[in-house]
Amino acid sequence: MNRPVTSGRSVSTSDRSESELASLKRTASELAAQRKERPTTVHLLAAVAARPGPAATLLVDRGLDKEGLLKAGRTFDEEMPDALSIALAQAREVAKRARGPVSTDGAARRQPTISPDSRIVMMEPTSLHLLVALLAERRFAAFRALALSGIDAVRLRGAALTLALGIVPARREIHRATEAPRSPASTPPSFAPPKTSGPTVVPLLPPAPVSGRRGMPAAPAPRNVRPEALPTRSSEPPSAERVSRPRPVRRRPDAAPPRSPSATVPPPSAKPTSNPPPAQDASEGLDASRSPLLAAIGTERRDASGPKVVGRQTEVERVLDVLAKFRANAPCLVGPAGVGKTSVALALAAQLAQENTTLIEVAAAALIAGTGARGALADRVATLFDEARRSDERIVLFIDDLHELLAAGDEAVAELKVQLARGDVRFVTATNTESLRRAVENDPHLHRRLVPIEIEEPDEEDAFLMVKAAAESLEPHHGVRYDDDALAAAVGWSVRYLPSRALPDKAIGALDYAGARVKRAAAKQPKRKPGSPAPSVTLADVADAVSELAAVPCERLLETDRERMLALESFLAERVVGHTEPLSKIAAQLRKSAAGLRDRRPLGSFLLLGPTGVGKTETAKALAEALFGAGDAMTRIDLSEYAEAHAVARLIGAPPGYVGHDAGGQLTEAVRKRPYQVILLDEVEKAHQDVLLSFLQVLDEGHMTDGRGRRVDFTNVVIVCTSNLGSRDVAGALRGKAVGFARSGGPSVESLSDLAVQCAKKGLPLELFNRFDEILFFAPLSRAEVGGVARHILAGLEDSLERRGIRLEVDDAVIELLLDAGGYDPELGARPMKRTVARLVEGPLAEMILRGELPSGSVALLGVEDGAVVVVAMPARATA
Repeated sequence: MNRPVTSGRSVSTSDRSESELASLKRTASELAAQRKERPTTVHLLAAVAARPGPAATLLVDRGLDKEGLLKAGRTFDEEMPDALSIALAQAREVAKRARGPVSTDGAARRQPTISPDSRIVMMEPTSLHLLVALLAERRFAAFRALALSGIDAVRLRGAALTLALGIVPARREIHRATEAPRSPASTPPSFAPPKTSGPTVVPLLPPAPVSGRRGMPAAPAPRNVRPEALPTRSSEPPSAERVSRPRPVRRRPDAAPPRSPSATVPPPSAKPTSNPPPAQDASEGLDASRSPLLAAIGTERRDASGPKVVGRQTEVERVLDVLAKFRANAPCLVGPAGVGKTSVALALAAQLAQENTTLIEVAAAALIAGTGARGALADRVATLFDEARRSDERIVLFIDDLHELLAAGDEAVAELKVQLARGDVRFVTATNTESLRRAVENDPHLHRRLVPIEIEEPDEEDAFLMVKAAAESLEPHHGVRYDDDALAAAVGWSVRYLPSRALPDKAIGALDYAGARVKRAAAKQPKRKPGSPAPSVTLADVADAVSELAAVPCERLLETDRERMLALESFLAERVVGHTEPLSKIAAQLRKSAAGLRDRRPLGSFLLLGPTGVGKTETAKALAEALFGAGDAMTRIDLSEYAEAHAVARLIGAPPGYVGHDAGGQLTEAVRKRPYQVILLDEVEKAHQDVLLSFLQVLDEGHMTDGRGRRVDFTNVVIVCTSNLGSRDVAGALRGKAVGFARSGGPSVESLSDLAVQCAKKGLPLELFNRFDEILFFAPLSRAEVGGVARHILAGLEDSLERRGIRLEVDDAVIELLLDAGGYDPELGARPMKRTVARLVEGPLAEMILRGELPSGSVALLGVEDGAVVVVAMPARATA
């Protein structure tokens, strides 16, 4: 076997290989000059596509050519100075740790050279290494151009990296029968000398048995398969350390038998050379020659670098207990996005580092990338576990987002179950609750191997400690300081106004956003003197950030609950006309809840009785806006649609085994996703009795159990039930047909209220009727009150016209005409007035706007002429 020459020009960097990067740079400059553009990394990428080789093949397979890349990158400029030099330098760094891909003709594309000083074999950079470098930096214009073209740059980089590191060979060229095949250039295998053993430590995890797969010959690469889809099983010869210093292994009864020692004996002519330089990628401590896949896609977590993790020690201890088991030793962190599953893994890494064990994080996307061929992903999973077994270090694998790997194919799932069944490689994963139930719990074999560990959302007190710890990392990044009041407000406001996300992520996100704003604002100010304190993120800054994230007025956030609750009647009176006494009772009950004088029940539960159109539904909307900052912070359920006994499944969700059990219940899912809101149960008397009785637990204990057995908390909601029970009796009393109300003066509001309450008591289950905090009667509206409703409607119309640049002026006589024109009906409430305004006012205004008679800047005068409502368009100057 020939050895590399170490004298003459071979001892220095190869001119031919070095000229490839220089040639690519020159080609990029020529392309830029032809298009009269400044050279960018897009031109480098186009030069790579124009040069035949494995890198160009990867681009062509994705429909990318030189012209298409240049066209896509026309609008992109470099965000970082001297981007071309940085990309070329990174390409050389990639080449330093590469083993060299096989070229299309079967020969080594680059000749290795040996440094005369270090005697280390080095591979020279090519277009493939440059492609890896261009895809490693998101700020490169080339990366953004690929994203604009719809290419997954991360997966493309993974495919290029596997070729550059020699994990898989490049695509082989198919020769014709008349052509003589070219003989591949042979390179001597390199062996590392045995490492000196370190100090003896007490292991946390038992030693892994020797894999039966180790040392098996790799299958030949299939023809006409995309290079990133080839299997990633490494077939390089074993190192001298495994030959000369076999380690005693404690084998389990079910472990595969060890491989024959003869399989690891190197050829007699092979002579050991110096150790290759360690890989300088994300996994610095991994030996790329022995664990190429782990070195390529794994990231070591050796210490507690990053944000400090607090409040999760119990979960970390549970993970350590599961890892130490003999069987079923694969913990699975389960919880919604944002609760801190990855933070638990980082805290675990710090704990394992104290026991000389390394946690290696493997991204599911990187593991899946480039495995389009059948069986490629399963082979890569097996390779991953094999490399972990034969590693000299004590390794725990961590794969986040397990559901992505499980959704990639049945073969990968089957291989993962085989590896987990062996139990000799410690494995930690994470997924969300929905994916666990859908992908894991339905597979009994996988469910047996994975041990779920719930990572629950912390309460506000624990979340404050977590956010305070995270602020220590945010402060140096933004160059600001966070006040404690701002931290506490971020937690409280995010809980109330960002219900779709989980703590502590949503609070940290709000603080991060506020810090970024303060940093940008400080950059516009005069430069601070040295030693002056950093700008502070105050309560107002966090309120501004949460206001934008939650679409809630900033003033509402800065207003304290005390002020809002004390002025609750005034706010409700601005939205609801009349009904002073019922609104006062509602406000009094909510003030008791705000003061903490309540048990584990909803903030308030009210049964609103009265005829149609008197403002019961409007009261619920006003409560939602007053308490929770938005009129849409309300879930409205029309109980007339729940007249059947089986309709209760729609509220809480169908039980397991029935169609739609994965969807959840309409009520329980709404409250689980948004715990701070108003629940409006309209026309409660029309629901089936079984449906009504399902609310007993909510009104009494403040929670409801859904179809999946999960407890949903109702302690932060306001429940408003409306009913028309007794409306006919009330209407009859108003017409003077009921006994005792035929004389002059008519019935009083108290007598009508008693009549409606008695009807509701008879029409509803007593156990439900008795659990409401307040049972309130909304009396029919008087003529004056309906006139007030008309003013509210016209005020809303005025706001709508103002957004179009049109000002509306209304004469007082219009209100009386609307009342006489059908807007007032004692039995129908305010709804006739809405129809009257739509007919007499909104209709003529719409026609004038469409005809162009009311342009922007004009004034619409609404008056009465000859007993009819008239609209007169006036220019703005005429009314000045």
